Amino acid sequence: MLRARDVGYRARVTRRLGMLLAIAACSAQTDAPSCDDACAADGKLCEAGSCVDPWRFGSPVWSRCDGGRSTPESLAAKAAAYDARALALHAHPQMPWVMDVSVAPGVDPEAATYRDVVQWRSSENDGLWNGLVIAAEAYRFAVTHDPAARAALATLLDGEATRMRITGVPGLFTRVLIPPGVPGIACPTDLAQYVPEPDKRGNRWVMIGGDGCAQVSDGAQLLSTGHCGLADFAGWCFLDNISQDEYIGHVFGLGAAARLVDDPELHAKAADMLHQVGQHLAANGMSFIDWDGRPTQWGRLYPGAPGDTPGYLAILGLSMAATAAVGTGDPALADSYARLDWRSYFDQIDQWSGDDGCGANWNNLSMLTASFHHLLWNERDAARRAPLLAAFDVELAHPAVTSRGILVEHNAWYDIMWAAQKALGPDSDGPAYAAVEDAVCQLRQFPRSNQVAARDTAPLAPEACLGRHDESLAAVAFDVADRCAATYVWWGNPYERRACADEPTAIQQPAGYLLPYWMARYYSFIDAAQ
Repeated sequence: MLRARDVGYRARVTRRLGMLLAIAACSAQTDAPSCDDACAADGKLCEAGSCVDPWRFGSPVWSRCDGGRSTPESLAAKAAAYDARALALHAHPQMPWVMDVSVAPGVDPEAATYRDVVQWRSSENDGLWNGLVIAAEAYRFAVTHDPAARAALATLLDGEATRMRITGVPGLFTRVLIPPGVPGIACPTDLAQYVPEPDKRGNRWVMIGGDGCAQVSDGAQLLSTGHCGLADFAGWCFLDNISQDEYIGHVFGLGAAARLVDDPELHAKAADMLHQVGQHLAANGMSFIDWDGRPTQWGRLYPGAPGDTPGYLAILGLSMAATAAVGTGDPALADSYARLDWRSYFDQIDQWSGDDGCGANWNNLSMLTASFHHLLWNERDAARRAPLLAAFDVELAHPAVTSRGILVEHNAWYDIMWAAQKALGPDSDGPAYAAVEDAVCQLRQFPRSNQVAARDTAPLAPEACLGRHDESLAAVAFDVADRCAATYVWWGNPYERRACADEPTAIQQPAGYLLPYWMARYYSFIDAAQ
């Protein structure tokens, strides 16, 4: 939702952006050595006559964070355990995508497999979380070329393709899809959940009938629509009205796979889906059109669309368009992206609200940070990168309006995305040593099994303010070791003072550890010996 903007803050941000852009413009007027130009065209920096990745410039020595509250095993051993459990426990042969689960009482959560699952704990954001696992496995494959990583990625990409095919619309994923006959999960039996919303302001289930047509309910029975051709999915159901946050996960995962994976078969699968997404957005004015022909409620990705600020929507839309263009190499998508000249909106991102930013929407902060990462990763043009880097800095990393910027949140994922994409080189303030230090420390604290264990952050710090839903927040972010387990812990509010009880049978999926770990490995912030 739109929030009231702080006019003074807007003015300060505009001035800071103007100064940074002026510096960038002056730099652009200087004749750069040919090595600099050649490297910049590939998104790299020139060092001693050779092109290097920006995060490797100057051969930085990154923190190991070996002490403190670490779990006893190494980072690599913890990753190996989570990688093994990702598909062995959190995916079913008939559902090749990752979900939270509940296992039978008494089952060892570290040895459990899908055969021990008594409930597949699906939610309306299954696609988002599964997309982040795809990203993790893409980074893992890029680092290791391990056959197990290839096998995991192949399975997940097949599941991702199924998630698109069931909608019958190229480029359109569903939030949730459920096949018949899988113990522990089933389509809703309440027909009211299949009744379409007249104004598209709510997610509704769709059944695929025996005739291969999408079915909805009038409240008394299921009725086939004219949206047909889905006979392969007869007896399945899916949840419609997909949103921005779902697509952040899909594009983050597919963008990483298309960019990093050199296996021809897997690359082709990722690039094909990314191509369909890019074409869908380009053909529909940067909006997602659902299976029923209506724009989804939260699927409009252009400045001026309802639901959020123009700058925020500009970054999300640009990121998806750039990722699709670069990941597919399609000149038409590159042209569509180039025409999105939305730089004038970058001082209207405005995501911090309330007392010291306490009213911010952390869902939006995660979407925005992830979008900045992929946008900067895929944008090679220096003139277009300069305002993006400036906005990433002043809006998220070092915001003037709040002390709660992304670099003080003990968020390993945010830390790594900033460290990988911040301005680096001889004219910068150098690598993000503190951010990487914090990321490694948080990964060392991350539990070895992501099951729901008792936690209570309220006694650890007094209340400093209230959040957007009147939740009690502390002044300083809590370490991950103190926080309640979550499907993806880095997506949530790290200041929340709350308690959670032991649920030894409830196990959250492992993207929370695997994605920042494998990103950090790829960017050489940590190594295989840690």
